[in-house]
Amino acid sequence: MFKYLLAGLAACFTVLPAAARFDSGTGDLLHLVDSYGVDIQFNTAICDQGKAGSFKVINSVPIITLCIDEDNITADDHDTVRHEVWHYVQYCATPSSSSVLHPLLKDRQKHAEFISYGLSGFTIERIRSDYRDDHERTELEAFAAAELLSAKTIGEAFVNHCSAK
Repeated sequence: MFKYLLAGLAACFTVLPAAARFDSGTGDLLHLVDSYGVDIQFNTAICDQGKAGSFKVINSVPIITLCIDEDNITADDHDTVRHEVWHYVQYCATPSSSSVLHPLLKDRQKHAEFISYGLSGFTIERIRSDYRDDHERTELEAFAAAELLSAKTIGEAFVNHCSAK
């Protein structure tokens, strides 16, 4: 199924305009993440809860879940890949003693600038209302990263902060 979805993502690159935030590097990013031992799952039970995706670690195994309709891959699906992979980059940079992800941008001023540059005030407030306080900074950063950064740039951050399992 993984290869089938990657083929579907690749097909979108040649048909749809770049302005829609379809990213030609999305398939490569998924292959990179997979090669590092991240378990990539599609359309699991969490998708029935209206989620677009998730990142979690179970028994030391990082899992990225993507809720994607193989027949209708959207720009939002590409954003979700970038968002969830950014969470994995955050995980790699979070001290092992922490049970909560830390933002990659440690400097609060730079973090705030990144968020405000990438997200509207309305989006920032929606995220703040949707997530617990201890997850707010990482979620804001992941949403901004998905909005501002290419799959290639996120892949470079991934390689710089994460090690293969």
